[in-house]
Amino acid sequence: MPRLATARRTAALAAAVGLALATAGCGTGAGPGASAAITESTPEPRAAVSGGPAELPTFDPSSAVAIYAEGFPTDLFPMPEGATLLASSASPVPAPKDSKNSKDSKASGVPMTQVTLNLASSLPAKKVVAQAKQILVEQGFKQIAAPESSGLTAQTAFLRVSRSKSGEVQESLVVGVLDDGERRLASISGTVRTP
Repeated sequence: MPRLATARRTAALAAAVGLALATAGCGTGAGPGASAAITESTPEPRAAVSGGPAELPTFDPSSAVAIYAEGFPTDLFPMPEGATLLASSASPVPAPKDSKNSKDSKASGVPMTQVTLNLASSLPAKKVVAQAKQILVEQGFKQIAAPESSGLTAQTAFLRVSRSKSGEVQESLVVGVLDDGERRLASISGTVRTP
């Protein structure tokens, strides 16, 4: 039986790392109309040969494993106590083509970055969320209602509104926590001002 438990633990760890990598930039990233709300997609698996294995998904080149990605604002979300950095990504959000008429972009001249940070922690899900809340509130974010959790153990969202010469800037982050039994996997993702 110990061998079965080890195999399950290894499979769970492999799944957790796969989840972290997938949420750290899998897919095509934000399109030209990207706003504070972030959508992530994963490519559909395709068979290499009839009856053959599915291809591995391609990952956004802005992803980094076990470190902060280049362009990630490290002072925005310092590593919480007891957490391990699994993966991160940071990529510029293209400005809307017609920024003068865009209702979503009140401050069209402010460069924005889409960020994702994936962590692992042995703390309970409520404690992981509390750590994230403390870090983000200290950065000037306010907690807001979160979107549907879609099977996550816990989820919350944060918004920071500031002013610039070109208007109001809204930065938003969603914090999601998944309990995999032995540890919690947390993902912090959203759109923030470019550092």
